[in-house]
Amino acid sequence: MGLKGKTSEPQLIIKHMNEKQKNNHAQHFFLYLLTFLSLSFLAFGSGLIFFQAVNKFFPDQIANNFDQGGVRFGIAAIFIAGPIFFVISKIITKKVSDGVISLESGVRKWLTYIVLFFAAATVIGDLITLILNFLAGETTAAFLLKVLVILAIAGGIFVYYFWDMRKTYIDETSLKINKVSAEALLIFLLITFIGAFFIIDSPAMARQKRIDSQTVSDAQGVDSSVRNFFTQAGKLPQTLVDLEKTGFTPYLQSTNKIEYIVTGDNSYKLCSSFERSNVDDKDVYFESGNSNDWKHAGGKICFERIALDDNNAKTVPTK
Repeated sequence: MGLKGKTSEPQLIIKHMNEKQKNNHAQHFFLYLLTFLSLSFLAFGSGLIFFQAVNKFFPDQIANNFDQGGVRFGIAAIFIAGPIFFVISKIITKKVSDGVISLESGVRKWLTYIVLFFAAATVIGDLITLILNFLAGETTAAFLLKVLVILAIAGGIFVYYFWDMRKTYIDETSLKINKVSAEALLIFLLITFIGAFFIIDSPAMARQKRIDSQTVSDAQGVDSSVRNFFTQAGKLPQTLVDLEKTGFTPYLQSTNKIEYIVTGDNSYKLCSSFERSNVDDKDVYFESGNSNDWKHAGGKICFERIALDDNNAKTVPTK
């Protein structure tokens, strides 16, 4: 009878813990900041994937803009930032539902509006860049698709968070909207993540391209050294060992040995083995190896060079 109307000790402990969590503004700041950081990676990564998809399927005849590196960054961003965003968002939703984080929290509102400001600034900057590219000759289809990508991603973020900021209480409807929004975002990210693998090379092919690109870079280094030697000595070195004596030694990194063959007074060949052909490659990531002077098939290839002519070069398969 004496306990009637009194609060039990466990209830007092829970109440004290809830009050303590309510005043834990540093924790709230961390949770919201981590959420928005992961969201920014998701938005930027998925945007990159769609931009590069447009570059791949609507190529520019003037300039090659497709960059597999951007797609790979997008895949990595979604893979890492996606789980973080959903886990932290779920924690925040629960804390808001339990009343631990108030909808009127200054931390929540200030961080949300700051993030939306930077998001708006990014959208404005991207749209200005796209218009500049369009005025410089980018195709209309590519321009419109990229604008649509920006508006879709940024629009979704703005609509949801402006709605979220206007909430004054948590009810069944708002919880349902949160759930549907999370499911829609998850489906969007899964489609984007899986689809990205269809527009880039496999890891094995990417490795082959990197090896061949380094081989071309080494061949270019030897070529530059031979030309410098010819300019100062008035003749070609007979072997690459002669370059070591004059300080023109190129720095070689590839596992494929560069073979140097003198064919005339001012002509020579640079030969090496390549993993694959780069004749049809359109990736700007390997742009230096894709220039016409250094196009090659797979297998052992020789580049015919003339010491006094930078533009006279071709590839000849060695049988």
